[in-house]
Amino acid sequence: MKIKFICPTWQRLQYQTHYVLPPLGLTVVAALTPEGYEVSLEDENVEPIDFDAEVDLVGISTMLVSQAPRAFEVADRFRARGVPVVIGGLTASCIPDQAKEHADAVVIGEAEGLWPEVIRDAERGALQPLYRRESFVDAKEIPRARRDLLNPDHYTYRGVRMMDLIETSRGCRFGCFPCQVPHVSGKEHRLRDIEEVVDEMAGVECDRVFIVDNALEQNEEHQKALFRAMKRAGKSWVSHPISAKPEILKLAADSGCWFVYQAIFGESEMIREKIKLFHDFGIGVQGTILLGLDRHGPDIFERMVEFLLDCDLDLAEFTVLTPFPGTPFFDQMKRAGRLLHEDWGRYNAENVVFKPARMTPEQLQEGYQYMWDAFYREESQPAKMFGLYKRLATRRRFSPSLGRREQRAVPNQTAGSSALWGGVVPLESRRDH
Repeated sequence: MKIKFICPTWQRLQYQTHYVLPPLGLTVVAALTPEGYEVSLEDENVEPIDFDAEVDLVGISTMLVSQAPRAFEVADRFRARGVPVVIGGLTASCIPDQAKEHADAVVIGEAEGLWPEVIRDAERGALQPLYRRESFVDAKEIPRARRDLLNPDHYTYRGVRMMDLIETSRGCRFGCFPCQVPHVSGKEHRLRDIEEVVDEMAGVECDRVFIVDNALEQNEEHQKALFRAMKRAGKSWVSHPISAKPEILKLAADSGCWFVYQAIFGESEMIREKIKLFHDFGIGVQGTILLGLDRHGPDIFERMVEFLLDCDLDLAEFTVLTPFPGTPFFDQMKRAGRLLHEDWGRYNAENVVFKPARMTPEQLQEGYQYMWDAFYREESQPAKMFGLYKRLATRRRFSPSLGRREQRAVPNQTAGSSALWGGVVPLESRRDH
């Protein structure tokens, strides 16, 4: 039996530097496939889909809401040939009724424990419309990703291999209102075995990895143990927030922490102090700034840019608050009649798709564009990215142990550390959507 996994494309943020990170979810599902099956993977973001391929089953990922329309188109084309299609992923789990209109089966939630059953049913022509686990998976069930199915040459930017993705845990107890993750992965923080994670990380060919856990800062003891163990992996790494405490930051820097992604909802002295503390340990901060909260008026845009520049934020990614299906925010906006439409392809955190409380949709869209232009007026985003990798190369050159699975943390004593180890993590690569 031949199984093809497909990652569909989507409308990317026009202001963001365009490069592609390898998909993680599909490579994990591929690893759940029992031996004896012929498995392939096509990422439409880096190569065209072969719609004429002789395959027996197609599995399509819909990690992002904005992927859904293309995923449905791809599914329809294969089904028109008589090829059965299974759709899964974060978004399919949030809109299963729509997904099943385009698929023979929809996997809701996590695939561990379900995917082998789906394959067996497909072999005997008895796919069920929906597959859903009764409980969340034990983290021990999460396999090592099948990265061998990907061509690493496809995931470069100007000749540089970017980052590979890995998860050390699932679930998030914070339950932020715009986030889909609690709906699919729950609020219990489930931890993978640290030694298993580090062995997998050490085996990744790329020197840089992105830990896609929603928030490592959920568990301080886990962070300490993980960062100590990660030293032997010898990777430079980035992640979503980690705890801004000196002991943890030192361990993070020792283990190769390059920069962290930090959500920013408004001007905050806590954010200012947090950025400074990260800089003190040589760790950069990339902010994802969420625009369109009910408290935001038209005056937020200029004020926010001034605040971010004054904080010496290394890099910024500006996003429009988006009511993703599967979140309380979506339900709230729908009940209030504030949704402008449900054109999922435009739900990519760049387009205004709801009515803001204190400004018009047009003002929010214009303010979003202004902030990208204003923050990067003195130095473009690609230039900052180039500086990022140049600084990392310098860091390796002057720290011989770094390339030998070790890195030494030296708190930064230089004033104005605005460009230290900054970087960009594409919005679409994150699991907090």
